[in-house]
Amino acid sequence: MNPLRLAKDLFAALHGGADPRHLAAGFALGAMLGLVPKGNLFALVFFLLFFALRLNKGMALMSAAIFTPLGWGFDAPAHRVGMSLLKAPALNGLWTALYDMPVVPLTRFNNTVVLGNLVFGLVLFIPLYFASLRFVAWYAANLAEKVERLKLVQALKGMRWYQMYAEWTR
Repeated sequence: MNPLRLAKDLFAALHGGADPRHLAAGFALGAMLGLVPKGNLFALVFFLLFFALRLNKGMALMSAAIFTPLGWGFDAPAHRVGMSLLKAPALNGLWTALYDMPVVPLTRFNNTVVLGNLVFGLVLFIPLYFASLRFVAWYAANLAEKVERLKLVQALKGMRWYQMYAEWTR
C-alpha cells in the first residue's frame, strides 16, 4: 500500500472519480478499525474487511488515522460500557459460551475497553456512513471546484514529479 497512491486516489475519488457509497463505507469501516484497540481478532477482522470489501482504501486509512486517537479518548466510557455488559447477569451464559469457543477468546471480548469500543464502533457505523455520504455529496457540490482552483493544488499538479507519479500509477 503506497501512501502517496492512496492520497492521490482519495483526492481523485472526492473529485468525482468514485462512487460516494464506497467513500462512505471506507470512512465508516476506518472509524471502526480506529476505535477498536489493536492486537485482537476484532481489529484483524476489520483490517481484512478493509481489503475484502469494495470501499475507498484512502478514505478508510484516513478515517482510521483520525479515529485511533479518538478511540483512546473513548477508553474511559468504553470501559464503563464494556464492564456493564460483561457484568450483566442476563449475558453470563453468552459470555461463557463465547469464551469456551476455540477462536473467539482471541477477540479479547472479555476486555472491557475492547468490548466497549466495539459497541461504540457498531453503534456509530450507520450514522457515520450516512453522514459521510452526505458530506461527500456536499463536498462535490460546494468545495471540489474551489479546491481544484487553489494555487497549492495547481502547483502540486504542475510539478514534474507529480505528473510522472500520476502517469506511473494509472
